[in-house]
Amino acid sequence: MMQSTTPPPGPPKRNLSETVWTKLDRKATAIAEFTIRQYRKKRSTWTVGAVGAILVVVVLLFYIDAMSEGIESVDDDGDGLLDEDPSSWTEWENSQYAGRTISGPMSDDDGDCLALEPWMRDLNDDGVDCNVVYEYDQNGFVTSIQADRFVDEDPNESEFLEEAMHRSFLLGFGKFGFLFILGIFVPLFLATGLIREEMDSGTLHYLVGKPIARAEILMYRLLGFIGLAWPYFVGLFVLSALVTGIFGPGDSIYRFSDLGIWFGVLIATFLTVLAYGAVFITFGIVAGRYGVLVALLFAVWEFFMMFLAMIGTTREMGIASMSISFWGAEIINSTAWLVWGDYAMMSGQSLAVDIALWTVWYSPFPTTSPLINLVISIIVLLLITGMFVLVGQSSFKKRELN
Repeated sequence: MMQSTTPPPGPPKRNLSETVWTKLDRKATAIAEFTIRQYRKKRSTWTVGAVGAILVVVVLLFYIDAMSEGIESVDDDGDGLLDEDPSSWTEWENSQYAGRTISGPMSDDDGDCLALEPWMRDLNDDGVDCNVVYEYDQNGFVTSIQADRFVDEDPNESEFLEEAMHRSFLLGFGKFGFLFILGIFVPLFLATGLIREEMDSGTLHYLVGKPIARAEILMYRLLGFIGLAWPYFVGLFVLSALVTGIFGPGDSIYRFSDLGIWFGVLIATFLTVLAYGAVFITFGIVAGRYGVLVALLFAVWEFFMMFLAMIGTTREMGIASMSISFWGAEIINSTAWLVWGDYAMMSGQSLAVDIALWTVWYSPFPTTSPLINLVISIIVLLLITGMFVLVGQSSFKKRELN
């Protein structure tokens, strides 16, 4: 006679394939895939993507043309000699000693300083005739450059100005091209109607009728938008990094030192696109049929704040910090200070170099530490994203569907 086996006493075993997390994962995947499929079928998606790609390609072609032409050196002192006291930031970087004041690598190679009276050869009062003195802070960054008379009087424009133009292009293209223009308009045209269009067309019932909370629907729709937008930006970044790395100034085949800058631009763009997506999808729910108009007004505000960030006084006052674009740009700015620590060396060469760098490379904000500013900027963008997601979820829960 067979004996029946009874299960041991205790709580029933959980089926790991049916946990809460796996159910959430299925919901998120299903709605995100549905959102991406919708985007693929829309003509507006392909139009926005094509326009953005064309703009990037056109700007890169202008960059290639500018770098290929080069820059002629100018005889600033009229003595018939060009770059008679050669200077190079590669040599300068190798001479850094944090917290100390040292004589730099530049010297009076052509002898015009040594030809002066002895009392005129040491204007920087370091006890050494005809040289250059660099002062460094504790982070190893140059705080001032003091040269004796006729030492490095003709900077190598083809070296310093090309480098300044290259860096200005990377920072300017990252801030204004990717972060502001594409970073705002891609979410503006694609994310504003993520919920609003479904509500207007009456197709939202198909999603709401499923056992999925409305708050989850908003999150998963935003996730679908990010799943499409982020890979699109990655493709544009790879193209830009390849072109600027190959055609940028320098003797090497590729400028690997710029990859740190592009990584900072990538992180900044990812976070700003996420924040703008959360803002615009919320505007589409809260403002209803006027969602696009409110989103456009918000874009104008962001443009105005970006302009104020270029003005030293308003930047120091923190007025421009009341925008998403400011904190995204600060990620790029902080990355530049971490990757390129020779701003003082570059800016001391000529007025043209100063102008090229000043327009896109700002002083650190809100602290003097680029690393701390980088962390603060990331946290602020994540907080803005979370705040607008919560506002959008709350409004969506209360919204009646026709």
